[in-house]
Order: sequence, then C-alpha cells, then structure tokens
Amino acid sequence: MYEGKIIKFYRQKAKITQEELGRGICSVTHISKIERGLTEYSPEITMLLSQRLKIDMKQELTSLENLKSKLDIWHEFMISQNRQAATLLHNEMKEYKLLELSEHATYYKLLVANYYLTQGCTKKAKKRIDEIQRTVEELSVYEANLFKHVLALYYISVDEYTKSIDIFNTVDFKFYSNPSIYYDLAVAYQNVHSPVLAYHYAEKALNHFKKTNQFLRIIDTENLMLIQVESDQYRNFNDTIEQYENLIKLCDLCNSLEKKAKVLHNFAYEHFRRQNYETAGQLYKDSMALKDIDSPLYLLSLEGYTRSALIGKFLSQEELIGLIEEGLSIADLCNETLYRLIFTLHKYSAFQQKDEYHTYLFDSVLPYLKSHGYTLTAQTYDRDLFNYYTDKGNPDKALEVAERFINEDYVKQDEGVELVK
Repeated sequence: MYEGKIIKFYRQKAKITQEELGRGICSVTHISKIERGLTEYSPEITMLLSQRLKIDMKQELTSLENLKSKLDIWHEFMISQNRQAATLLHNEMKEYKLLELSEHATYYKLLVANYYLTQGCTKKAKKRIDEIQRTVEELSVYEANLFKHVLALYYISVDEYTKSIDIFNTVDFKFYSNPSIYYDLAVAYQNVHSPVLAYHYAEKALNHFKKTNQFLRIIDTENLMLIQVESDQYRNFNDTIEQYENLIKLCDLCNSLEKKAKVLHNFAYEHFRRQNYETAGQLYKDSMALKDIDSPLYLLSLEGYTRSALIGKFLSQEELIGLIEEGLSIADLCNETLYRLIFTLHKYSAFQQKDEYHTYLFDSVLPYLKSHGYTLTAQTYDRDLFNYYTDKGNPDKALEVAERFINEDYVKQDEGVELVK
C-alpha cells in the first residue's frame, strides 16, 4: 500500500528524477505507476529501488504500520498529563517525515493541535485548527468528534466558555470515549457559573480517572469539585479542610509542585472567604513559593496574600508596601494590565487614600474590567463605588454608578481574581 509513496518521498528527498532512479531497473513509466500505486510490481524491483535510495523498505513499512498505536499512546500521555513523555513523543513525531503520507496524517494534526493547547501555545494550536477546518468534511467520525473537543478546548483557552459549551454539546459520545472531555466540560461550566453542571461533569471525569489511577487528573478534578461546593452554607468547614489537606498529600505523593500550588491557592481562598485572613495569607504565601516569580500565576497568589494582609492587618505598612511594589513590578514585567490596576488600588488602600482610590476605580479599573468581561469583580467594585458616593453625599455620581451597574451589557463571565482555573 505504502511502497510507492515511500519510494516517491525518498526519490524527491534525494533530488533525483524517475529516469535516474529506474535506470537499469525499470522504465520511467513503470516508476511513475509504482509511485502512484497504479501497478503491481515484483519484490525484486522494490528491493533494487530501495537499495538505490539507500532505505530499508521493511523498516519503513513497519514504522508506518505501527503509527496508529504510537499516536494513540501519545494521546493517552496528553490525557493523563504525562507531559515529559508527551513532549518526547511530540519531538519524535515531528522528525518523522513519512507521517504525512499515512492515512493517519489528519489524526496526527489533531493531536498536534491538542498538544499545543496542553502547552499553552494557543496561537500554534489555532493555526493547526484552521488547517483542519478547511477539510473538516473529510474527517472520520472519530476524528470529527476529536476535532470538536480540540476546538472547544481552544475556546476555553481564550475564555470563550459559552462557545466551548455549545461545541461540547455537539460531541457524539457513542463514537468518542475520552474521559478528559467531562473534566473540560466541568471547567467550562464552572466559568459560566453553573456549579451544579460543573460538579456533575467533574464527578463523571473523576470516576474514570480513579478507575485508571490517573492521580494527576484526580487532583485537578477533586480540586475543581471543591470549588463548586464552596458556597454550600450547610457544609462543615472541617470536612473542606480535610479534603484540601488530603489533596495536598496526594500532590506530594505525585511530586507535583504545580498542582500543589493550585490546591494551596484555592485552600487559601476558602479561608479568605471565612475571614481567616492570617491563615489565608500563609497559604497564599506557600502557593507563591512553588511558582515562577515572574509569572501571572505568581501574581494571582501574591494579590491574594496582599489583600489578606490589607484586610487582616497582620503585616506592617512597610511590609505591605513592599508586597504591592513587588506586584506592580512583576505586572509591568509580564505586561499584566489587570494586576497593574489591582495592585495600584491596593497601594491607595495601604496609604488610606480613599478619594484617590475611588477616582482611580471609576476612571481606570472599572472600564478595563467591563471591557474584558470580568463581570463579578466589576459588580463588586460598582457596589463599593455606589456606597462611597452615597456616603459622600454625591447622589448624582451614585445614580450614575447605579445606572451603569443595572444597564451594563456584559459580554462574558469571569472567574474573579481569586481562583485558579
């Protein structure tokens, strides 16, 4: 099946003509038909052509025949978050030029797009997605559903969660049994503030991950499920503490500092919500210690630590200003406008400059939050502004804020600055 394609590939790679390849072996016409798969040919001719091209035809055929199983293994590495193994296979596949000749070339492209999304390379993934989109009608049933999954993941990566859910809901689960899709659905529903559906799909994912002992995925999924039940007023907080502590132990067993940092951050937020500011601050600090200092994720926990210290008053003003200046510096370095705005607000708070705080909030912070879809955070600050102007005896300004709060057309939801995705 593949012999002709292999011969053509290596002939072109060697930059020789069909006449040069076939000289003394067979005619140009015969070479042309062999390369196009239009004629039968003897093993002797195949051997002679392979020798001239200096290739081992048997080895090349074996590699192509084993390709599907290798691609499946690569996909499993991505699902189980075995990043090191996934990267090794990606690098190996990238060097295998004959892959484009196989019937699994499209499957490979889909997995490349998926791989780039797992690595946070959104633009590279989008380029692959656009290529596949042009021939989407030619996909097999499995590939079509895999493509929908990849496309939905892309929309999650760019915070378009409603689009993502719409695509997820077109996946035919009879032909596509990938347990990670349930987790991805849960993430999407979490970010449109549908905790019941988020918990439902996270639980389905967790059952699959437990059956296959995918401990890294178990950590993510249980972490996500804990976030969904945080608003349950009847839930015993001691149970929540125990679950977070168990997750932290599991992170240690898996030697996953990245996941431990996420769990610690969310655990800190649970304490922050309950006004346990010192405990929250320590947990935020523990999370920061596991992150790259010049990164948005570090900023996320630094902001939580700073806010806890501001409200809980467990640091001196000098220490607090030091945290704020660190946040502003890293925000500039990472070009993170959101954190630049939030840390500037914290600076006004630290110096108790209420008028400057609320002017900056009205003129700079809220327009940015609303234009970028940070709905819940914007609503919180709108209420703060309304109360401020009411207390100041400025009803016109309070009314302007109230009207904007009521009539604002929010285009998308946000998860706030407190939680990790």
